[in-house]
Parts: sequence; structure tokens; C-alpha cells
Amino acid sequence: MRLGVYRFLTTVALPLIAYSGWKRCKKHKSQCKQYPDLPPIHDCFASRFGRNRQRYQTGGIWIHAVSVGETRSIFPLLNALKEAHPDLPLTVTNGSTQGAIQALQFAPVEIQHQMIPYDFKFAVNRFLDQLQPKLVIMVETEIWPNLYQACSERDIPIVLVNARLKEKSFQAYKKWGGKMLKDALNQARFIAAQFPVDAQSFEALGAEPQKIKTLGNIKFDMEIPAGLLEKANEWKAQNELQKRFVWVAASTHADPNSPSQFETSEENKMLQAHRQLLKTHPDALLILVPRHADRFGEIAEQLDQSTFKWARRSQKQAINSDTQVYLADTVGELMQWFAACNAAFIGGSLVPFGGHNILEPAALNKPVISGPHFANLNALYQTFITEDAITLVDDSQALGQTLTELASNPELQKNAGERAHQAFEHNTGALKKLLAEIKPLLD
Repeated sequence: MRLGVYRFLTTVALPLIAYSGWKRCKKHKSQCKQYPDLPPIHDCFASRFGRNRQRYQTGGIWIHAVSVGETRSIFPLLNALKEAHPDLPLTVTNGSTQGAIQALQFAPVEIQHQMIPYDFKFAVNRFLDQLQPKLVIMVETEIWPNLYQACSERDIPIVLVNARLKEKSFQAYKKWGGKMLKDALNQARFIAAQFPVDAQSFEALGAEPQKIKTLGNIKFDMEIPAGLLEKANEWKAQNELQKRFVWVAASTHADPNSPSQFETSEENKMLQAHRQLLKTHPDALLILVPRHADRFGEIAEQLDQSTFKWARRSQKQAINSDTQVYLADTVGELMQWFAACNAAFIGGSLVPFGGHNILEPAALNKPVISGPHFANLNALYQTFITEDAITLVDDSQALGQTLTELASNPELQKNAGERAHQAFEHNTGALKKLLAEIKPLLD
């Protein structure tokens, strides 16, 4: 595909793109009314077209991270950039409202924020006129031809960091990207690939080999928030959980093939596994953390209809000695649940979604469990599989059996957590390498 064809097709699709964005922003606005702790996203819809009423500090660094995982991964980068360049304003954009919530609530340094403008020439140029960045950093697989072209024309360095390509994305780019994609990749000053397989994929799509640098995954350089372990231990003590087996089911999903059916959802599979665990460990507690806030109410209704004794975080319901399930229907507390648990299951993997980040529980010395669907993070998973640092299960029965074994054997828990942490430690250092590559672009 060529850039002119891309611009024509996206212009034709503009009404659908606009409607989708408007709908997401409206949904977030209604969620803010339901959950007052959620931060508002100012000019949520208008900013997608480069319109924003806030006055930006100019001449800084613009970092774009599309959603939740990518946003959390840039927090150490934000800290490092602020420390190295304290006078440069940092602007973060997101492509999803969930990612925006993470940035607005939990960014470790002061940031300017808006939703990323859609990749229309007029929207991109309007935003660049407002921001006038000194450097643009795109995270993971954010390749927007009009944006890359505009930065090239203005001589603004743009880099693609923590870059990776899922197999599905690679095949789609290979089929449809053509000269337009090749030009965009080569307009980047460099591409910092996570793993060698990612570097090979970018080269196969036309990126010049000298532009590709395999630096590793900056997610491995995550920082444990100060006081996190103390806060988690205090929470466990308040709820008398020190002697109970607590496991987290994190970022669980509906089944993409039947999203309206709770029976096929990952949450239902978690409850089935927990029911199996309760047969031998009747005081075990499941902390259930659905991935998307708009499903909190649905999961609560299903728990009401079940025989489980459960409590709800958002309503500050107490955990009693007979509480079996704790619905963690809040945003931004996942690290606390990981810190408080004895084992962690990572969702999006027992339904065909493709998996989520396994690094946070590993950094906290927790046994890590996943289903077989991890195509989105295959290279990352393979590093853990090679080091026997993750347990893969095929269904809820196997998950229940794994949890039972961990609950019955504290030594097994300890060893599994240590192997996960060692795999995490063996892959750190990408952030330092990335900062060294960025430095000449800012000096």
C-alpha cells in the first residue's frame, strides 16, 4: 500500500472511526459518574482530532503508549527521562481510555496528557503545532504513517521503542503494508526491538538493518513502588489472611468468540478452579480482577447468582473468615494484589485473547501461572518457559490442580516464585541501553 491510498481509505472510514472514539469517550464519562475515583480525560473526543483546550509546555518529549500494559511499562522510562532531563516537559498520549486512566492516576512524574490524535494529516499536524516536541517516542507496535511522515518533514526525531510484532500483526503488515510501511519504519531514527525475533520481523518488513537495535524489554526494568510490600502485608493482617492461601486471577476476559456468555468466560473458569481448590483448602481466597471496568457489574451479578460467599472491593465490603471470592473491581491496585498473594494466574490466556504481562508477579517472587493462549507475548513467555519459571495449564481443572499443589506445599510455592524472579532478573537492563540510544537525540 502507498501513503496516498492509506489516506484515501482512512478518510472514507472517518465517520466510523469518529463514532467509535466518541462512544469510548462517552462510556468513560459515564464510568466516572459511577466510580468517582476515576480521573476525567479532558477533551477526550476532541483531542482525537488535535483539538485540546489546555496550553502545552513545548519543546519536550512526547511518549505514546496505547493501552494499560504499555502505559505501565513506560513508568520507569518517565522517571529516568525526568531525572536526566528535568527541564524538558513530558507528554503522554494513549490510544485507549484504560491506558489514559493509568497515565493520569499513576504516572510517577508530572506529565501533560491527552488522547493521541487519529492518524489523519490535519489532526497530527495540529497536535504537533501545539506541542512542538523535541523527541517522539512510540511504544511497542505504534506505526502511524501520517505521524511518522509529519515528524520526518519537521525533522523531529521519532523512535519506536520496546518494539515487538505479534505474528498476526506481522502477517497483516506483510500483506498490506508495502512501501508505506517500509517508508514509515525508515523515517524512525531507530527501532529498539525487544527480542531477536522482533528485530528479524521488522527487517523483513523493510526496515534498514542499521536502524534496528535489539535492546530487550523495558518492562523487565519495572520498579516496585515504595511501601508496596508493607501496604500488602498490612492489608492481609487487617483481613486476617496471613495463614490463608490467597491467589489472584489477574486481567481476566470474556471469551472473544462468545463475549456475551458468562459460561465460556475466563471468570467462570477461575471460579471452577477455585471450587476445586476449596475441596482441599476450604479457607482459600480468590482475588478476581477483571481486565475491563465495564464488566465489573456483570461479574458482580454472576457472583450474586452463585453459591460463593464473596465481597466487593469498590463497595468496601469486609473480607470475613468465610469469604471465598474477593471481586477487586477497582483500577490501579493490581500490584497490591500481586504483593499480597501466594500465586498469580495471568488472564487473557485461558480464552483465545493472547495473554498479558507476566512480569509483575515475577518481580515480586510469586509463582506465575498462565493458560496456553499467549501469542501476543510469545517471545516474553518463551524466556520464562526456557527457565521453567512459569506453569502453563490447559483448562480450569488443570489450574485447580496446580493451585491445590501450591497450597499444599509451601516449599513448592517458594521455589516457583524464586524461579520466576530469577527469570525476571536475567532479562533486566534494557532501559539503560535505551537511554544511551536516546541521549544523542536530545543533546
